[in-house]
Amino acid sequence: MRQFAILILLSSAPAWAAFCSPDSSPSEPRHDFQFFAGYSPVSATLIGTTTDRRFFIAGFGYSYRCWVWPGVSISYSGEIMPAAVLFQPSQYLPPFVPAHAVYGFAVTPLGFTADFGRRHKVYPFLQTNEGIIASSEPIPINVPGATGLNFLIDLGGGVRIKTGQRHAISLGYKFLHISNGFTSPVNPGVDNNVFYAGFSILR
Repeated sequence: MRQFAILILLSSAPAWAAFCSPDSSPSEPRHDFQFFAGYSPVSATLIGTTTDRRFFIAGFGYSYRCWVWPGVSISYSGEIMPAAVLFQPSQYLPPFVPAHAVYGFAVTPLGFTADFGRRHKVYPFLQTNEGIIASSEPIPINVPGATGLNFLIDLGGGVRIKTGQRHAISLGYKFLHISNGFTSPVNPGVDNNVFYAGFSILR
């Protein structure tokens, strides 16, 4: 599972590169290797219906700047999250289940990032990613009909701060939704308000 996810992420960049605009500025980095971590202190109910969940993610991402204009650029992006942990509250209905953490592994091979004013030291960006998450037990609730393999989609943005010619720090927020897309009879879904920070190596 993990080897397959890594292969998808790494093999996607050359395919997207064929559709990208020519490199008009060879000195400007087009590859972004990022390490990030984030936390959702509370779950929302915009799409999903599950409440009282917290969520933690940590992993790394890659993006390739495909289309470049004077004020904005769009990059293909993908992420791998070896740590995608959903914190479940205590369940008091029979049988009683104490509060615990459900560990998961997520991969989002399809994503895009739009950078605005990237030539400034500090500039905003918007980002979306789509993929799957596999967990050690069904989420967001462990009941008959729920699944441990779900879809994951996020949408958010933030600011990027250049700390050098080849390094940057990102501070952002993403609305992250997890559900099985009605592939099973039980599909409550869970929405996460993730605040995160990332460190990028640019090449």
